[in-house]
Order: sequence, then C-alpha cells, then structure tokens
Amino acid sequence: MAARNSCTHITWAEAKGKAGANNNSHGGKKKTAVRQVNHGQALTAKIVVKNSAPAEFNQAELRRARRQDEKTAALARKLANERELEKQHQDVVQPHDQAKERMSEVALELQAEAVKLSAGSDITSSVDLSEMQQIVQCREMQLDEIMALEAIFVDTDEFLVAAESNADELRGKIEDWQADEENEALLTSVVQHPPLSYSLQLSIDGSNEDQMDLVASLLLKVTLPPMYPESALPQFEVAYFVVTDRTAVCSADKPLESLVNLQEDKLLEALLEQAQQIVPDPCVYELAVMWLTDNLFDFCVLHTHGQLQAKKS
Repeated sequence: MAARNSCTHITWAEAKGKAGANNNSHGGKKKTAVRQVNHGQALTAKIVVKNSAPAEFNQAELRRARRQDEKTAALARKLANERELEKQHQDVVQPHDQAKERMSEVALELQAEAVKLSAGSDITSSVDLSEMQQIVQCREMQLDEIMALEAIFVDTDEFLVAAESNADELRGKIEDWQADEENEALLTSVVQHPPLSYSLQLSIDGSNEDQMDLVASLLLKVTLPPMYPESALPQFEVAYFVVTDRTAVCSADKPLESLVNLQEDKLLEALLEQAQQIVPDPCVYELAVMWLTDNLFDFCVLHTHGQLQAKKS
C-alpha cells in the first residue's frame, strides 16, 4: 500500500513530452520537411524518361539516317546524269537520216503538183489519126513500165506516181477504146490524158572517201512524153540531191549540207545519151536504177567542208 502511494502520478502530455526528450537524447531521426514539387514538371520528366533512348542508340540512328541521305543524293545525281545524256542523245541526229526524210517530203510534194511537159513535147493537140493511135500504143507501154516499177518498189514509198497522171484512169480509157476502136471520142480522151509522171527515191552508195561512208540521196523525177518510148526520150529532173556520211552524227540544229557538188547538167546529158541507146524499148528502170547506181559519183565533186570532214575522220 505504501509502495503504490509512492508512485508519482503525471499527466499524458507530460509523459509524451518526457519520452520525446529521451528519444532526442539517444540520437533518434529528426522529422524532415516535405518538398513541394510542381506536378506539371514531374509529368514532363516522366514522359522524357519513358521515350528517350540510350545515347548509343541515338548515334546509330543518326548514322543510318546519314547513310540514307547519301544514298538518296547519289541516286538523284545518277538520275540527273541519265537525263542529261538522254537530252544530248535527242539533240544529236544523223545527216543521212535527215536527207532521207527530206527526200520523202519532197517526193510527196511532187506527187501533188501539176504535171507539165517541156516546150515542144506536148503534141497531142496537132496529131492525125495514125499518130493518135501510135500515142495510144506508147501510153500502154508506159503503163506497163510503171507496173514493173511498182513491182520492184513494192511495199515502199520510194516510187510515187503523180496524182494528176491518174494511171488507173488512163488504163481504163485505153481498154475502153480497144473495145471500140471506131470511137474517136475515146481515142481523143486517151491522147489528151495528162502525161504520166513519177518520182524515184534512190539511195546510192559511193566509194569510201578517206574513211567516210558516202551515200547519195537522189530524188529523180521522170515525165513521159506522149510518144515515149517509140520516138521520144523521157524527161529527167533532179528534184533533190544530198550526199552524206552514213555513219556521221551532228547537232540537231545544224543545217543539212551535201558533202559533194553534183554536176547536174552533165548528169542529165549523160542520162539522155544512155536513153538514146535503149529506145524504142522502155529505159527508165535501166537508167534510173542500174546506170545511176554505177555512175552517179562520177558526176560528184567533194566540197571543201567535205574534204575537211574526211581529214577529221
């Protein structure tokens, strides 16, 4: 009883305060203040950490991107070079091809032109009956020669009959008259039919002059008088003539020039001399194709610029 009475009675606040003092004296942890953090900044930091890659990974990606850029640039340069080469190729032409193309254009122009005989060749307005009948025979032979030439130049545009000549219509008139030879109107229509005229596009190889492969593009116009081939010669005209080097190339804007000069008057004179030896047989094919192929370059003189080109070859 005496012991219980000796205990000192203290309040709860006093006991708590005394315990805190004892804890501090024994090195207990001090209570730290909580730091205030901005929630927006914290969220941003989390996102950066989540989506960022290691430094070595970023360097690899940069190297891959750099290599890809280099490949793209190399491809662009290659395509640019190809376009430049293609442009240069388009700007270069072969004079031989140009000459053939121009010759074909002139041939089409001739085909549409009116047919005219030289002065004194058209006798159809002052002939008697026997001469008219002879003209019919001559024109029939002319048509047969045209058929032969058409067969030789079949599937090409190198042989073109003038539109005004109307060979099919003339053949029909002759057949009608042969069925009724007493019909003077039919006979007159045959005699007064426009002359037969046509063009031949010829490519004739020349000798190799100082490593040049010369080739002539010659458009020969032929007009047949009423009495050819029995007592008249064909009329020849050089409608187009250019000699080029078959293997040469040049800029597309360079004017087309012949490498040789044609002695045209001498050539036409020689053709008529040869024709005189063949008539009264048809002679155009033998002269225009056979004889010209062998002899054309005998009437050609190499131009100065052609000589210079030969020296450069």
